[in-house]
Amino acid sequence: MKINIRPISVALLVLVMTVWAVWYFYFDRDPRIETTVSAPEVPVVIRTEGGLLEVATVMAQERFTRSDTREFWGIHLGTTVSHIQAPVHYRYHIALAKEWRVVIRGKTCIVHAPAIKPSLPVAFDTSAMQMYTQNGWARLNKHENLAALTQSMTPELEKRALSPAYRQLVTEPARQTVREFVMQWLIKEQKWSRDPAYAVEVLFPGESLPVTRISPRPESAI
Repeated sequence: MKINIRPISVALLVLVMTVWAVWYFYFDRDPRIETTVSAPEVPVVIRTEGGLLEVATVMAQERFTRSDTREFWGIHLGTTVSHIQAPVHYRYHIALAKEWRVVIRGKTCIVHAPAIKPSLPVAFDTSAMQMYTQNGWARLNKHENLAALTQSMTPELEKRALSPAYRQLVTEPARQTVREFVMQWLIKEQKWSRDPAYAVEVLFPGESLPVTRISPRPESAI
């Protein structure tokens, strides 16, 4: 007796395709986002005699990775992976308040400068961006994954710009910028000398000057 199994095979195929479609369109699709740096950051100091707000810049090649892994009923359906690499310019500035707290102690000028803040949004060179995306073996979402990764770049860069590591990286270049700006003002307004014995110490919020670096002469506020 012959048994026709073709209708059974077709029905099984339709069932599998239906289950896959339901999973693809309705399953939770929140992916994991991973952000890494592909090269060490190099601080580039921007120093101006005019006392502009911008005090330091960090230039870095940033690499972003977004991976989306899915399983269905214990079956691994592959991982869709997208990468973006782009040159990024983190710029930092201080607010030039109307009045700064400046104290002269003998040959030492102590400047209490405003806090260093990043200029947001962070700028990156779109013309030099490198992008790559690939579907998992049972996935069809590589373009959506890449688009979502692109949209996540701005908030991710903002987090990095505000991170303690980047703030520490730009503190000394920013201090030098403020020191030179104040030095020019002192020479012009206070007849300050360029002699090495005359020092300008710049303090940002939360910092204090060691006693050994303060001149013992009487202080005067300006």
